[in-house]
Amino acid sequence: MKYLVIFVMFFASYLFADKYELGHGYKINNALNMGAYFSLDYANGKSIDRLRLDDMAVLAYGNLPSNFSYLAELEAAPFYIKDYKNGTSQTNTTPHKERMYLNYSYSDMLNFRLGKFITPIGYWNLEPINVLRDTDSNPLYAQNMFPKFVTGIETYGYLDEDGRTQYHLFGQSTDDIDKNYINIQNDFFIGASVGYEISDEIDVGSAVGYYETYTKKDVSLVEANTKYDNYPFLLQTEWAYTSIQNNVLNSNAYQVGGYLQGMYNINPKNALVSRYEYFKDTQKNVMSENHIGIIGYSYRPFYAVSIKGEYQFNSDSYLNKAIISLSVLF
Repeated sequence: MKYLVIFVMFFASYLFADKYELGHGYKINNALNMGAYFSLDYANGKSIDRLRLDDMAVLAYGNLPSNFSYLAELEAAPFYIKDYKNGTSQTNTTPHKERMYLNYSYSDMLNFRLGKFITPIGYWNLEPINVLRDTDSNPLYAQNMFPKFVTGIETYGYLDEDGRTQYHLFGQSTDDIDKNYINIQNDFFIGASVGYEISDEIDVGSAVGYYETYTKKDVSLVEANTKYDNYPFLLQTEWAYTSIQNNVLNSNAYQVGGYLQGMYNINPKNALVSRYEYFKDTQKNVMSENHIGIIGYSYRPFYAVSIKGEYQFNSDSYLNKAIISLSVLF
């Protein structure tokens, strides 16, 4: 409860702050900007009937002397769940360290990052805040094929003067800063990604990686992505393949997954969205294959407020469901 009180007081300080603009945080000075966000969703289907207050987060960021900058983000998720199907509820007020890093910028072509940061793969993973996404749900690809965060070091920048080719090199050789708050627990992760802007409307990218999990699995990854963005249309796709060596069972398996998502902006506030996704996992303990189709609608009255609804069709019809959500960036 004490964290909820802190959160409410924090939001109130925004509402009454001078020159505050929703979605842009509150600038105390050049070295300290404060931000926050949350999301609320309701899902209903044969397999689920759940209300969830998710992603209650606060963050601080700013510029420091000598080309240094930083970001720190604490999040409690899911903050509250009411499961109507099972007649249960649960609350999680523990703040977890989602991101926490220090940046050093030498030039446009060479930058360094140290700490816990977003894994620089594809498009979806680079948008961790719900309000910035176009659908309520996340593709299985983005949740199951690689760790969402890296605790280590990264170097990144542009490979050309016109800023069309961007690269990322990253490495981790330790536990996560908050090892209980990551989708895939690991203690070793290295990788590289590159993106190329073919034109103002089209860009492509690719990534490779290797990580070792707590459950003694060695996983190699290759990924490719493409985006077409020409208002009112947005079309993007990401696909990946992993090779998995299970050192406990002495077995080999693979995953293949990805999605194709399209969006049509009716006007700046209203949009229609659809997505097809595929995910296959051949590991003996989780053998599965999923085809998922989504149709949805997004209403964004302001940049920082998103109201979304979608219906999800699953190859296993028992998992079909409808989702509605409200998310706000302060």
